[in-house]
Amino acid sequence: MSDDTPAELVPALGPAVGIETFVIEPPGLGTALRISIARAIQPAIGAGNGPSAVVYVTDADYMFGSVVDAVRVGSLGGELAPAVVVGIGYAEEKGDLAFVSTRRFLDFYRGPRRSFSAGAYGSFEFGGADAFLAALRDHVIAAVERHVGEIDPTRRVLLGMSAGGHFAAYAMAEAPDLFQGYALMSPMLVDPQSPVAGALPQSVGDPAIVRLIEELPELPEGRRAFLSAGALEEDPGTMFADFAIISNAFRMRAALARHGVETQFVQFPGETHGSVAGAAIARALRFLLPVAAGPDWQAALAATE
Repeated sequence: MSDDTPAELVPALGPAVGIETFVIEPPGLGTALRISIARAIQPAIGAGNGPSAVVYVTDADYMFGSVVDAVRVGSLGGELAPAVVVGIGYAEEKGDLAFVSTRRFLDFYRGPRRSFSAGAYGSFEFGGADAFLAALRDHVIAAVERHVGEIDPTRRVLLGMSAGGHFAAYAMAEAPDLFQGYALMSPMLVDPQSPVAGALPQSVGDPAIVRLIEELPELPEGRRAFLSAGALEEDPGTMFADFAIISNAFRMRAALARHGVETQFVQFPGETHGSVAGAAIARALRFLLPVAAGPDWQAALAATE
């Protein structure tokens, strides 16, 4: 082939090295899920071989690649425990985010089932979180752990952003033994309801999911929860101001702490609901995938002076 012959794209094994993608259609969900799996890599320093933690990522059509990159780089440097990353997306999503942008509201918000009119943004269906949680619990997690093996079921982590944060809190309340770590990043802790007579009371910024956690008799020991928000998310006039994301995250942290959950809250200066994801993912993983503490290098350096 001469140097001026155009090069051709050649099909490869997958979208990136070490990532497998499957489709599963859990009964009762009404749609097929696209499950992407990035296997753990052992760190250059730190933890040795053995069963890995596993991070389940909702909104994988948005966030899977960012989480995989953060876990791999952190694990390679010994800053994070090795972990399998499992992305939960939708088989019907074609790449323009049109399907996921509507379906996620149905799957991530708790019932009752209802419609929400968002004016120029259209109408959305809400209230199917019970079916989505059942799909994860009864089908997705079992299938992943059968396929991958060498996963430590006592180190499951669930990452959720925005509506996914609502779902993560709901999962903690409804299936508290399923995950041991949770990331509620810019979480929507309200029950969205159209401004018409409906099944849920209307209240701007009402921390409904905080109350759900407060009313639990207890949560299992050893749970960890990371909460975060961009500092600009409650600025008046922004589209998310009425949802009180920052205020409700503080309330949720207090509710979790009363149940003995180890928590961390980070507010990121200058970040909005749309811009904060990258920073939040990195900090959440550092909190939820800790490695054993190494030598205190500052103390060692001071001893030599």
